[in-house]
Amino acid sequence: MSEHSHLMDENVVQSQINFKYKTKLNGISEPCEFYCFTCNQPRISRIEYSYSKATFIWCCILCFCTIILGLVPFCMQKCSSKTHYCPICDKIVGYTDGELC
Repeated sequence: MSEHSHLMDENVVQSQINFKYKTKLNGISEPCEFYCFTCNQPRISRIEYSYSKATFIWCCILCFCTIILGLVPFCMQKCSSKTHYCPICDKIVGYTDGELC
């Protein structure tokens, strides 16, 4: 009977981990706490920014005013795509596309 209760305790701990931490960070634009199944540890994501379609659309729109304004979207993180990585194992744990303001 004690062996069965031990198995139940492991399931409860696993359930608590899954509910307490996010496992996918799609749609989140800031570093966030999540549970990495590769490392088997809770971590805070590392974000890398890259140019998105929104960046280039804003660049084209603002270039009609002046070329200098067309460069502004390349400096704005809101227009950039964001990829979340585990800081230890570098596994991709989420992606957010750039926004059109």
